[in-house]
Amino acid sequence: MGIRMSGLSSGLDTEAIVGALMSAQSLKKTKIERSKTKLEWTQTKWAELNTKLKNLYTNYVSKMRLESSYKTKKTSVSDPNKASVTASNNAVNGSYRLEIENIATTQYLSGAKLNATSLTDKLTDIDPSLLNKEITVTTGDKTTKIAITAGMTIADFTKSLRDAGLDANYDTAQKRFFISSKESGVDNAFSITSSGLSSAEVSGRQALYQAVGYDNMSAENKKIVDQAMTALQTSGVGTDEYNKAVDSLAKAAYDTKEEAANAAAKTYVKAKLYSENYAANKTAAADELKSQYFDDAGNLKAGYTQDDYDKAVEAKAAEKTEAFVNEKIDSDPDVKLQIQTAAFSGKTVADIQGLSAEAQQKYYATGADGALVIEGFDGTSSYSQSSIQSSITPVATDYANITNRNDALASSALTSLGLADITVGADGKVNVSGKPSGMALVEASDSLIYLNGAELTSSSSTVSANGLEIELTGLTKSDEPITFSVSNDVDSVYNSVKSFLKEYNDIMKEMNSLYGAESAKGYEPLTSEQKKEMSDDDVKLWEDKVKGALLRNDSTLGGIISSMRAAMMSQVTYEGKTYSLSSFGIMTSTDYTEGGLFHIYGDAEDSVYADKEDKLKKALAEDPDAVMNVMSGIFENLRKTMSQKMAGTKTSSAMTFYNDITMKKQIETYKKDISAWEDKLAEMEDAYYKKFTAMEVALAKLQSQQNSLAGLFGN
Repeated sequence: MGIRMSGLSSGLDTEAIVGALMSAQSLKKTKIERSKTKLEWTQTKWAELNTKLKNLYTNYVSKMRLESSYKTKKTSVSDPNKASVTASNNAVNGSYRLEIENIATTQYLSGAKLNATSLTDKLTDIDPSLLNKEITVTTGDKTTKIAITAGMTIADFTKSLRDAGLDANYDTAQKRFFISSKESGVDNAFSITSSGLSSAEVSGRQALYQAVGYDNMSAENKKIVDQAMTALQTSGVGTDEYNKAVDSLAKAAYDTKEEAANAAAKTYVKAKLYSENYAANKTAAADELKSQYFDDAGNLKAGYTQDDYDKAVEAKAAEKTEAFVNEKIDSDPDVKLQIQTAAFSGKTVADIQGLSAEAQQKYYATGADGALVIEGFDGTSSYSQSSIQSSITPVATDYANITNRNDALASSALTSLGLADITVGADGKVNVSGKPSGMALVEASDSLIYLNGAELTSSSSTVSANGLEIELTGLTKSDEPITFSVSNDVDSVYNSVKSFLKEYNDIMKEMNSLYGAESAKGYEPLTSEQKKEMSDDDVKLWEDKVKGALLRNDSTLGGIISSMRAAMMSQVTYEGKTYSLSSFGIMTSTDYTEGGLFHIYGDAEDSVYADKEDKLKKALAEDPDAVMNVMSGIFENLRKTMSQKMAGTKTSSAMTFYNDITMKKQIETYKKDISAWEDKLAEMEDAYYKKFTAMEVALAKLQSQQNSLAGLFGN
């Protein structure tokens, strides 16, 4: 923008003149802006209307076209305190006689009181004889063996029970175990028994644990090993199950060694960096601290000794070196590569003995014999999962070949835990052995009912039969059965139709209003300058007038209204007769101004037609099949019509009733046109100012010349 001279010589109000000229030129831009605003308002109005139409389609039309919407059932129970009944659409209408003999129970074991008060208490502290005994849990087809080890806590034991498929908890306040099946019913009952481990199995187990490095494993890998041990017990050597178990053991051992090697490698690289940089940092520390401990002549200052200085230097050197090491470990890619390399190749005692004494002292411990203790490195040049598997396979084979696994017990291990050996036979009969005083057992049982004389069972408190869901909540006496009835739910279907018509009428009323709105001729979106001259209320009234007429006589909207009306007025043939909604008293109003809204004649809530005969309710009670077939047919016609209207095209997206794609493109075109006009108007304005500036310059020169001539003539 050049220098603008505003009437200095001419006395003209240049800005006002240019403003007037630009106002005329801006009319085309303003027209485009108004068109863009109206289209954006139209887009918003259509988006709101589209949402309502989709909701009508999804929540009502798509459901009302299904025959199942007209087959709803209702039940009535003589004693709801003992049972509740839900009937599906397939349930048979009629009266039923129900006798409830038993309600399914879950097997529930409440242990006897123990002297353990914490979840961290070890089982062997409760009873030392529990060591090397084994608990076997069977739930359904799953059998899990839990070996009691020296370190097993109450928390470990309850977790093992949960892993075996039970709900288990130890209540520290009540000091007892609570164990139950996860589901009710005889099929979900569990067995829990105990046995001892033979000396051969104890030795074999310990050898295998040692071979895989069990003590150093994570809890997750320990669980994998325990599961593999169980698999080895039950499989034959060389079988797929055996091979998978060995693979699992090798993988867990490899993961443990790899984790330890990675940690050891990181420690080694840190120690190496420390060893390589300590001396330089010690020299730097000595220089930094010299002025604090010595005077200019090199003599110790008062209050300090050489030992004080030496210790301070060592501490400072350690601090600087450790900071350097930590930074390298965290951020230097080369250092991270060194760690990976060290972990892969392993390091020997000789490697670590080559480090400085300061690094050894900081990062490594010494054993009782004074030798360095190095955890994580095994001294070998490399290792792999296959090499580990080769080393443990013979140990696993020895363990799998043990034949004498269980020694006879003088007493059950479970008794020491306040529990008992419990077995469940194929017939569901429970046998309890070694029950301690204070233990309680609720046996699993199935629900047993007689429905119209037929014996029915279920593993839960709900019995399903022929479309009925019977929830049992109480027992009946042998001579006092309860009854219930199943019938068509006329009111439910009636209210569904009524709800649909309300939604349909609401949206149809809105579309009629938008389509037949009063003209807003002469009203256009206001410019910002116009809004400044009006009150907020007046601006709102003005804009509402424009917005209300946006869809007036809109062809797309008119097509939707007409097609939906036609679908609702369509006819369906059933058993040789032709029906429409009017056949069931669903009529459009005699008031044409309503625009085709529907009423249910005889509806008590309809203030105009409540006194008419309620044909719909009568038909639902007397001929529900006719209502179902006709209604579902008409609503299917409406569904097809609406589906066609919102099918995706080049101008509209799927599930959209209006040309949203076209509108978006047109708005972008308006934006580009407005931007182009803004550039063009800016150029015009600059051109006007340049002309007026040139005029002012010329007038200034002329005035200067006149003043010079006047001076020559003595004026």
